[in-house]
Formats: sequence, C-alpha cells, structure tokens
Amino acid sequence: MVRKAVILTAGLSTRTYPLTIKKPKPLLKLANAPNLAHLLHGLKKAGVQEVVLVVGFEKEQVKQAIGQKFVGLTVHYAVQEQPLGTGHAVLQAEPFIGAEPFAVLNGDDLILPDALSACLQQVPALLVAPHHQPQRFGVVEVADGFVRAILEKPKEAPAGALVSTGAWTLPNEALEWLKALPPAEDGEIRLPDITPWLMRHGLRAVVTEDGWVPITYPWDVLIATKHLLSLWGTERVAELLPSPQVLGNVHPTAEILGDVFIAKTAKVEARAKIVGPAMIGEGSIIGLGSDIVRTVIGDHSHIGSGAHLEDCVVMDKVKVGDDVELMWSVLGDGVVVGNQVRAFAKLPLGLTVRSVVKGTLIDTGMEQLGCILGDGARIGDGCVLYPGVKVWAGRTLLPKTEVLEDVR
Repeated sequence: MVRKAVILTAGLSTRTYPLTIKKPKPLLKLANAPNLAHLLHGLKKAGVQEVVLVVGFEKEQVKQAIGQKFVGLTVHYAVQEQPLGTGHAVLQAEPFIGAEPFAVLNGDDLILPDALSACLQQVPALLVAPHHQPQRFGVVEVADGFVRAILEKPKEAPAGALVSTGAWTLPNEALEWLKALPPAEDGEIRLPDITPWLMRHGLRAVVTEDGWVPITYPWDVLIATKHLLSLWGTERVAELLPSPQVLGNVHPTAEILGDVFIAKTAKVEARAKIVGPAMIGEGSIIGLGSDIVRTVIGDHSHIGSGAHLEDCVVMDKVKVGDDVELMWSVLGDGVVVGNQVRAFAKLPLGLTVRSVVKGTLIDTGMEQLGCILGDGARIGDGCVLYPGVKVWAGRTLLPKTEVLEDVR
C-alpha cells in the first residue's frame, strides 16, 4: 500500500495561456472545483494518507487553496525554486517521503479516482492510457503487463497508442537513482530517465481507458469538464461532484431540464432556462430569459438577460452582459463581457478549429471552439470573436471590435 504521494505543481504552464498567466494550472477549475482538489480526493480514496505538494509558480495560491489538511490528508509543501525538471522536483520532496515507497503525479492533469486506485495497488507502476494524438507524449511499449520501453514523442505513433500519464508509484530507492542521474543538456533532471532502473524491478503498466484527461491547452478545460459531467451520477465521480440538485432560489417560471446543480445561494430569474448537465455556483445569478445549456457557471458570477451560453465553462466573479451569445468558450476569473457580444465557435465545412500556442498553429481537433478569455479580460459591447481566439489576462477590447486573432 502506498501511503504517501508527491504532486508536482511548480511549473509555469505557458501552453495553457491565457488561463494560467496569473494562476497555477492545478488550480484551474473543472466542474467548479480545482483539478488539484479532484486529485486529492482520488488519492484519499486510494488509501494515501500524506501528500507533498511541490510548489513554485504562485505557490501562495496553492497553499491558500489547499492548506495543511485536505479531506483528511496531511499536506506538506516542498519548494522548487527553479524549473530544473520533474526528477529535480521529486527530490525536493525527499524530506517528507522517509523510507517508504511513494506515488508521483502531475498536478496539471485530471486523473479519476478509479485510475489512481488501480495504479497505487502496486510498486513500481506507471499509469498509461490510449490517446488519439500519442505523438504529444511518451509512448509506452507494454508486454505481458510490464513496461518494455518509453519512446519520447515519436512522430509515427498510431492513434490510440498507449502513452504515459505521468502518474507513477516508485520504490524508495528511486530517490537515489534520481540523485545518480546526470542532468540533461538543458540542466534538467527528468523523472522518466530512471525508467531503465524501474524496468529492472518489474515496472507494471496499469491501463486506464478513460480515467485520464491531459490539460495541455486551454481548451482542454472544456474537454475535461465535459468528461466529468458525462460521468455525473456514477460511482466514478461520486467524490468529485455534488449530486444534481436545486438548492438555490429558482423563479417559478424558470425551466430546469436534466441533471443540474444549483448552489444554495444562487438565483435563477424569471423565464430562464437551464439544460443539463449544468452547474451554477454559489452566489451566481442567471438573468431574465437567459439560456444556460450544458454549461458550468462558477461562484459569484452574473449572467445578463437574454444571454445564451452553450457548452461553456465560466469561472468565478464573471459578469456577462445582456443578449450575449457564447458557445464552447472558457471565461477566466473576473472576466467582464459587454452586451450583445458574439463568440462564433464553428468553421464551415466541418473543419477543425486551429489556435496559436507559443507561436505555433495547433489543430485543436475540435469542430467547435469559441473564445478563451484570460482572468480580468474586458470585452466591450457588440464585439465579435471568431473561433479559437484568445484574449490575454487583463486586456480590454473596445466596443464593436472584430477579433480574428489572439489579443495579447
């Protein structure tokens, strides 16, 4: 039994900009709870008792969100002052690990409790999963249930090949192996580089079909949220999501259809319509005659009259104006969207949406993707945003701006 786990939360997550300019990626909310909270719930269910969070970028935000105790877990903090690799990050946690085997996972990605539990049953082990774009990850060759090789981002890997999720269980000797590793050319010490030692000890490959969703790009927040909501009401996410229920103040003329959670202090005004799966957070207001379709609204947000939000994720303290139309969009904390703003999500002829990440045009693989608005962005009345555009944190768009590319 693995009693201790190390979660890596120190990194500066530039590929998920603009959502992580001011916030560590593990604190991005998926279905109205930080992904880090989902991971901690899963570790608790798997029998873990102590967790070490390796922090760096905006470390105080992580400490404030999680504290010293979380769902009965004892939480320690180790600081990685410089980004010197995943292996280096694990070594920062050594004072809290002691002489026991331990688990390591990335705080960035969604891993469901059943996948974590399966992985933590044996040491050493690596959680692997099929992926439609395996060339983005370490592709894992498996034979008879054991890892035989890990190929880093091979270009020729077929869709659906097994890839590393970055979740491991390690024997205590792994700390000495990491210390013995010479740094790579860029100065980093990488955890996967001890794989040859692990394979000599019989590195188990634990396969999960759909228990892992990588959060690599900002639109992955939509994908991960959709996945969680698709499992709502099942045992697999029982610890992660509240039961569908209407606790808030709903006007008699409002319509609630399907699985919907409305928090106790939320308010749904007259003739509004909410179509599940949907969640409305604490203190949020859904305005007169608005439609909220398969959308998650965070805490203390206000959606104006006649607004139509479909397949969106709205974070906390967001203000959306009247007669706004948003589809397949992510709105960060404190975003202000003016009246009559439109965000188109679909290209003609079934083309997939492309978006620029770190100077490279990325095919999102999504036939629908609206806008991604960073924390505190302000969108003026009557703006039109085209599919896949991103607006950086704190930026302001003047009224009636037509947005064809990212605004930094």
